[in-house]
Amino acid sequence: MENDRTIKLPTTSIFDFERLILDGEAKYVDKTALLYELAKSKTDSQLFISRPRRFGKSLMLSTLKAMFEGKRELFKGLAIDSLPWEAWNQPTPVYSFTMSSANGETYEEFRMALEGLVRNLCRECGIEYDDCRTTAANFDDFLKSAAEKSPTKQIVVLIDEYDEPVAKFLDDLPTLNRVRSVLHDFYEKLKVNSGSIRFLMLTGVTKLTKLSIFSGLNHLKDRTMDPRFATLLGYTPEELDGPLRENIEVFAEKNGIDFAEAKKSLLAWYDGYRFSPDSEAKVCNPVSLGNALESGRLANFWEATGHATIVVNRIKAAKEIPADLNGMAATWTQLDVCAAETMPLPALLYQGGYLTISEVIDTNTFRLGIPNMEISNSLAEGYVSSILDIGMSDWTEQLADAREGLLRRGVEALLKKNLKAAFAAVPHEWKIEDEKEAKRYFLLFMKLVGADISGERQSARGRADAVLQDKTGTYVFEFKYGKTPREALGQARTKEYGNPWLDTSLPVFYVGVNYDPAKRGIDDPLVEPA
Repeated sequence: MENDRTIKLPTTSIFDFERLILDGEAKYVDKTALLYELAKSKTDSQLFISRPRRFGKSLMLSTLKAMFEGKRELFKGLAIDSLPWEAWNQPTPVYSFTMSSANGETYEEFRMALEGLVRNLCRECGIEYDDCRTTAANFDDFLKSAAEKSPTKQIVVLIDEYDEPVAKFLDDLPTLNRVRSVLHDFYEKLKVNSGSIRFLMLTGVTKLTKLSIFSGLNHLKDRTMDPRFATLLGYTPEELDGPLRENIEVFAEKNGIDFAEAKKSLLAWYDGYRFSPDSEAKVCNPVSLGNALESGRLANFWEATGHATIVVNRIKAAKEIPADLNGMAATWTQLDVCAAETMPLPALLYQGGYLTISEVIDTNTFRLGIPNMEISNSLAEGYVSSILDIGMSDWTEQLADAREGLLRRGVEALLKKNLKAAFAAVPHEWKIEDEKEAKRYFLLFMKLVGADISGERQSARGRADAVLQDKTGTYVFEFKYGKTPREALGQARTKEYGNPWLDTSLPVFYVGVNYDPAKRGIDDPLVEPA
């Protein structure tokens, strides 16, 4: 139900539930009925859920904290106020913290930060931190003492951004293993003391470390793909019609359009996230949608709020970029992989929010796709610039120049100028070792530019490496590695790869492209009529 006590704009910067309600500065879209279902069980009460960044995980944990502390006055008019919630009669002490505060650039910085986090918990509980014992042992002391002091003899523990401490070390396996060893001992204390913990919730962006670090926490119930909670984080189209309708009406007025058109545009930009294969429900990114409604404009707010460090670092460590993201197939097992050093890129991009479930093929196989226009924009600009270590403004300028070149100067000019610049931006340590690798980068760049291009097109005598079509003609590509553009063009002509398009109204051209591994770049492509 809608909270009538709040003003029109939804939250874009307040992630503390109590402050949000008491300040009255933002609208809270009521998710408390779902939170009640999530938290009411006393048997399945040790939970984990992952969602992309900027999806309201911190606000969710803050709301759970207020619920377990029994602050009923904050929930007046919300769904849970009329439900038989246990804390209305008997609150439970809550200890909430984020593992981003245990982050560090080195192993020593991480270890000291984790120690500082546990010292603060001990101080909050009113016990001394013992310098003669390990951080994990002191965490164990804290959990036992906190439960003993609790009126219910139990406590609630809420942990945000559990995956942050490993993000810096995904390409440094020795340090990664040291960090995981420490975290294993730390998190294991939660299982040892599970009888004293009424409710445990861990959240993060990925499931990279769930098994390797959490082998001592195999009792956690994973709610990430649970259909019951597919809409727990994010706004549904129905909520745009209900609690957020006024906000969209204001947005529509600012842009001189009606409500239906405004809603359609907002959904195209920010909707499309499907978090359960067993539910067709989709949600909008709540923070991006909130920023759009507050600013009155459609824009890419995803990149402006920074990257998921663990996602970018893992892709850098893998030293590769998928060329074609839409329609990528993945199995349930792949999406549930947890080994940080071997995690498949489809799973990483799915968990990071760059891809979502677009189709369920069977009980074990899904097709992934880009959820919306904001993420498409992010992939074209911020994602690639971060991975290649190019300044985002420089990369955006490169793409803008290439798009303009494609429109004004044509395909040949684009290939000879902009494609060479794109290959020159690939980091030196990323080895392009064969024709397949070189083609992948070529296709990625052409798609980011917006070219209507497809790979591996069949003809009677073989497959063209790629076919690009625009208003000037059809361009049939043959790609070579360590040879010459003339050899590439000769193969395309000999095999008559362009024959399927000769009867169309547009001219057909053959394009020979060669990647020179010695120069780490492409030669000037050759473009000739078929």
